Amino acid sequence: MHLQPLELEITENRQSISIIVPCFNESEGIESLKKKLMPVLTKLRLTRSVEVILVDDGSTDDTFFKLEQYFGQIAQIIRHPKNKGLSAAIQTGLVYSINDIVCTIDSDCTYDPQQLISLLDLMRADVDIVTASPYHPKGHVKNVPSWRLFLSKGLSLLYRLVLPQKLYTYTAMFRAYRREVLETVPITYPGFLGLVEILAEAMLRGYKVVEYPAELSSRIFGQSKLRVARVIWNHLKYISKLISRQIFQHKKAKNMQYYKYTKNDL
Repeated sequence: MHLQPLELEITENRQSISIIVPCFNESEGIESLKKKLMPVLTKLRLTRSVEVILVDDGSTDDTFFKLEQYFGQIAQIIRHPKNKGLSAAIQTGLVYSINDIVCTIDSDCTYDPQQLISLLDLMRADVDIVTASPYHPKGHVKNVPSWRLFLSKGLSLLYRLVLPQKLYTYTAMFRAYRREVLETVPITYPGFLGLVEILAEAMLRGYKVVEYPAELSSRIFGQSKLRVARVIWNHLKYISKLISRQIFQHKKAKNMQYYKYTKNDL
């Protein structure tokens, strides 16, 4: 049976979703996370089945106990014995998830979970990843430190130059994926860089990425876990690696063309 476009869109809008939330030393913000997330779950559950998986990534404060207190009856709570990084926490969440659409959101609510509802509307039949984009012309940034904006926008500009799909923002974790993407794309960087790696490697494998113009705010509770110098250095190394791969592939393609020409010419 072939579905008509409208039927296909309705089916996409009713697909079950898994929401993965990595948490590391976020004790102060767990109550706020629940207050913001619950109305979103209520609305999404009007049309979809939704599961929530919280991954305590080796917190040294009482994040795990707060997660059990506020989410113990409504979500799966997984605990890493030691800190492994954001992307590693997402991979752990994926193992425990069951649905075909997998969402990853920030535990500090710098992207308000409410935005997930509109973001999911863009997950149509021909789309594989929807990523939040505060640097999109229709996006917004609110009270974010200028040094962080400079860093994030600068890196996004560099990735825009070397990757096949031209986005405004490559560094957000607030996304929705088709499960196949996360199961297919290798993630070799366990921390912040792994978030860009997922997007870049997905693009290079032909998966389609679209942006949702989002609002990014500064965090209210806790402190950022970003280690600026290390993050910049790791991104620059990865960008160099992407450029080297593209040069090698370009040379390989040219050599294959030359080989075909000489063989047919004999």
